[in-house]
Amino acid sequence: MNHFLHLPTIMVIHACSTLISALLIANLWRQRRTSVLLGILTFAAAIGFFGTVVHAMRPIVPFWMSAGLAPGAGALSLGLFWQAIAVFEGKRPSYFRATAGTLIWFVLYLTPIFHASIMFRTAAIALIMGTYSVLGGREIWLGMRREPLPSRKLAAGVHCARGAVWYSVLVGSLLLDPAYKAPGQYADWFVMASLLQTLLVMLSIITLLILALERDERASRLVAERDPLTNLRNRRSFVEHAEALLKRESNPSALLLFDIDHFKRINDTHGHAAGDKVLMEFAATLEGRMQADWLLARIGGEEFACLVPNAGTAAAADIAEAMRRAVEFLHATIDGRFVSVTVSVGVAATDEVAPSLDPLLAAADVALYLAKAEGRNAVRIHQPGQSLRGLLAGDHMPPAAANQARAYARASRANRPG
Repeated sequence: MNHFLHLPTIMVIHACSTLISALLIANLWRQRRTSVLLGILTFAAAIGFFGTVVHAMRPIVPFWMSAGLAPGAGALSLGLFWQAIAVFEGKRPSYFRATAGTLIWFVLYLTPIFHASIMFRTAAIALIMGTYSVLGGREIWLGMRREPLPSRKLAAGVHCARGAVWYSVLVGSLLLDPAYKAPGQYADWFVMASLLQTLLVMLSIITLLILALERDERASRLVAERDPLTNLRNRRSFVEHAEALLKRESNPSALLLFDIDHFKRINDTHGHAAGDKVLMEFAATLEGRMQADWLLARIGGEEFACLVPNAGTAAAADIAEAMRRAVEFLHATIDGRFVSVTVSVGVAATDEVAPSLDPLLAAADVALYLAKAEGRNAVRIHQPGQSLRGLLAGDHMPPAAANQARAYARASRANRPG
């Protein structure tokens, strides 16, 4: 195999790829000097390059450099890379953990067996490097639930593969030929492992950069999908996700439509900053009572919508009533004074309405008009046969309530986007 795979050539390629990575990451760091992640990665790649070059000069440099300093630098490089991943996952870097492998290596250097046995040296450094690689992969994998980036599995797999190759070096050094048989002679298994490590080093850096790009893309997408004031979904995002949920849901689903009562009066009396505060506290009150599979959004000025899967009309009415009571206890403090907040809620469910979003919105809207017309701070359920045209015409309603419904309809249409 040595005829086809020349270890010194592999090490030159390894060193060059590490140097290129160090220069590229350093250039990014120069543009973003506050980035701890890029700073650690720059030093990790630079130290890895130094260690590879010194180790490649094994035949001509002193033993303490080729067998002591170079592998120690390699361990430090991988330790820093692990901590760079920790920073990527939102943790504080632990430089003690990053340097622990190197410290262990230098302690081993002081023992007689270190100088007497190349098998011991190979097994020890393989164990240190393999453990650092697996810890990096584990860090990426654990972040999957919190931030499900598409390339996480690939990145974690690459780091664990690096660990597996290092552990194979550990096994090979104990059970097979020594990695270095004689000057200029290398074990075939060690040459192959070195080639795989070279490829995986490049892949590990590339996948981490891909994850960073995916994070930026995800953040941009979330900004586009979120209402900037309340951080809830906006109307476009709600419509997209609600339609998809209704298509795949076989059980009944319910839509709750909320409208804050007398919100214009709050704005006119206390100012728009006060109105914004009410909106934020109202949104937080609702969001604190959401379950994981519910969809909550701000779809208009003071209008909010919540899609509840696996809920029929009766269950949805109970949920809406609990929400209404929770809002009653919300007293926003504005200029040292308490401002009471109430909400009207319209409810519609697919056990009474066609299972798609537009009919649900229309039905919940009718129920909401009814709640407004009958005095506000109430929950009303859409009844089959009810229509907005009928309500506005005053069908089955006292004249005063019909007038309230018409007034609410005019105000609502004026305030809704689009």
